[in-house]
Amino acid sequence: MEFKQVRWRHMIAAMVMALCAGIGYTWSVFQKPLMEHFQWGIETISLTFTIQVLVSTLAPVYLGRFQKPLGVKNYLRIGIAIYVVGLIATMFTSSIGYLYIIYGIVVGVGISMLYPCLMAYSGRLFPEKTGMAAGLLACSYGGGSILWAPLAANFIGKHGALPVFGLFAVIFAVVMIPASFLIGEVPENFHPSTQKTDKKNVSDNIQEEKSITAKDQSIPGKDYTWQEMLRTSRYYIIVIALTLGATAGLMIMGHASTILQEVQSFTPEKAAVIIGVLSIFNAFGRLGFGFISDRLGRYNVMLLLFTVIGGAMLLLTTSGGTVFVIALFAISACYGGFTSMFSPICVDNFGIKNLAINYSFLYVAYGFAGVIGPQLAARTKAMGDGYNLAFLTVAVLSVVGFALTLYLKAATGKKR
Repeated sequence: MEFKQVRWRHMIAAMVMALCAGIGYTWSVFQKPLMEHFQWGIETISLTFTIQVLVSTLAPVYLGRFQKPLGVKNYLRIGIAIYVVGLIATMFTSSIGYLYIIYGIVVGVGISMLYPCLMAYSGRLFPEKTGMAAGLLACSYGGGSILWAPLAANFIGKHGALPVFGLFAVIFAVVMIPASFLIGEVPENFHPSTQKTDKKNVSDNIQEEKSITAKDQSIPGKDYTWQEMLRTSRYYIIVIALTLGATAGLMIMGHASTILQEVQSFTPEKAAVIIGVLSIFNAFGRLGFGFISDRLGRYNVMLLLFTVIGGAMLLLTTSGGTVFVIALFAISACYGGFTSMFSPICVDNFGIKNLAINYSFLYVAYGFAGVIGPQLAARTKAMGDGYNLAFLTVAVLSVVGFALTLYLKAATGKKR
């Protein structure tokens, strides 16, 4: 049986694992109960989320090189073990330093071996539809909070914040370990258009591949190594643009529960429901914009996303009630859209052959955004002026991101 015929089975297994790896988006549900239990300030506790995001995005730059020698399946299993052990250990938190190390670093390393690997893997499964593949995988990862946020809020209300980490460890182990057995290695240089079995048509197939490659903008002319990629100015501009795009979403996802409770006077339970809906918009944004980018081009989609985020941030400073919540939904959907751009843009600009390691270097943008967004919100809140200054700052950053994307689009001279 040709690999093309079984790749959907591998894709579904990857999506299930990504769903379980997306606990980070539930952080705002944990944050307030932990603050109240340990009497920690918002700047102190929010640093945990920042550390986890930073570790989960920077660690793949070093760890990603072990994917090939270990094989995707074994690499993922090591990540599962670290992830689950870290969650179990988080149950025994007694100090902020311990939380930083265990939940921030250990769990962050586990996530760093799961999501980036799965994202690159999905792109290699569907090299002719990288936007679709990235959208599906990112949708699963971001959609985890649809399940985990309400479950966590309900469990915390009955048993406290710390035991919930043990509950998640059990659930994730039971689901992810069997799913890892359904992950299969992608053949070297796999592309559906070239996987033919009739030897008589080999020369015709080669010509067909060249024709498809010439027409298909998702298959670039050169496969860059990570060293070559880092020597291009384009890489750094893309990283900055993606950082600015992800900043708004990570700021909201890291503080959503607190913002809703303190700015809109929502109860913790109602805030958890809204976070679940935010996750739905996040998931559909990842899925929808991933599909759309295959047709309209990555940069055109990014221009749209920056425009919506900038306008929504301004609404957050001037509105309340339903409009305020709708603006949060819009930001969440656009943030999902940006997360589905990372892998396709990497393929479009630097090729698919070295995607596993190249993606890790591009994914650092998510880590930078994870520092800027949550910490910007925490610091402006600590100043006593609420979150408005943070919202306005991100609106300005969206304008900068829009300008950088226009430059990238003009520099390529083609629609991507």
